[in-house]
Amino acid sequence: MTSDTTLKQRYLVANFIGLAMVASVFLYAVVVEVMQRLLAPFAGLGVLTPDQARFLKYVLAVLALGHFFLIKLCQKLLSGPSLKHLFQTAILTFALCEAVAIYGLVLFLLTGQVFDFYLFFALSLSYFYLFYPRYATWELVWQGRSEKPTPE
Repeated sequence: MTSDTTLKQRYLVANFIGLAMVASVFLYAVVVEVMQRLLAPFAGLGVLTPDQARFLKYVLAVLALGHFFLIKLCQKLLSGPSLKHLFQTAILTFALCEAVAIYGLVLFLLTGQVFDFYLFFALSLSYFYLFYPRYATWELVWQGRSEKPTPE
């Protein structure tokens, strides 16, 4: 098996995982919409005061914005010339992008605020769009590797 074929196969696996994680973000939106309609008016689980809910929203927003820089840092530090590094970086990127939507889902469950969920939902999808690994990038990294093969 050629190294180009190995690269394509590994990228396809990473791509499938990434698409599944993007789909899960849309599944969260379905859950929010179903809960909002079936449990109308859904006001959250009611365990937080309005001040606590506002504080939590700001904390999660700062964390979500921090994911932007964390993803960039991880892609810079972890993306090495081996397939193992490329794959691990892609999976970590997907997880950090999806975590933003999970923040929104948790916030919705606690407060019942649909707008807050969709704000995090949109940010999560934006991160997926910005940081989704492209095959051309993988090829460039793979071609720039050292002469000894590292198809791990």
